[in-house]
Amino acid sequence: MTELEVQDSLVQTEYKPGLLQEQRRGWHALEGLTEVEALHRTDEWRSLYQLVQKDGLSLATASPALRGDRELAAEACWANGMALQYVHEELQADWEVVMCAVSKSGTALTWASPELRADREIVLKAVQESGGALEYASRELRADREVVMAAVQSRGMALRYAAEELKADREVVLAAARQSRRALVHAAESLRKDPAFLKEASSQPLVAAPKPAPESGAQPAHGGGGYGPGL
Repeated sequence: MTELEVQDSLVQTEYKPGLLQEQRRGWHALEGLTEVEALHRTDEWRSLYQLVQKDGLSLATASPALRGDRELAAEACWANGMALQYVHEELQADWEVVMCAVSKSGTALTWASPELRADREIVLKAVQESGGALEYASRELRADREVVMAAVQSRGMALRYAAEELKADREVVLAAARQSRRALVHAAESLRKDPAFLKEASSQPLVAAPKPAPESGAQPAHGGGGYGPGL
């Protein structure tokens, strides 16, 4: 066999716990499986993957290694946003995993990292799904008029978590009162003492919270693919 034939010949990759070790093919590196790829070939991983697709909270029973698997975490959070509480802390700071969670359950924002609770797109999605998620947003975003408006349109009582200056914003408070008359108790004192404003707010027809937009085909701003199963 010539030297060129040796370089181009195939060799087997040896499995060892944790990963498939990289070996050489002549002077070319033969890329072996990473630890994650090796994990995905275990029966335990496959069984749990199928389980969390049906019941995201099943992730709670998984080993620490499996709860740190990004694909499993994304699937679990897509099935049930509250599964975010069981994923590894590192994945609670993963933009796509957290977006999966808050798309399904806005209040899952409580388990997101501080950095993502200050991410405007994450928080906006969370409050659109559940206005009460405003409680877990960063101080800066609780003073963001668009975010607060989305929150009170989803749940009027979310006004209690808004920055003080927005509790004095007539349009924001009127939007909250349209969803829930009780939200007026959280309006700024200046508005609560204004008889004309109270009459206007109380005479508005009540409206139901808007339904979140369908997720199919949604594209996040942080790159190409949509967020959802199979991240």
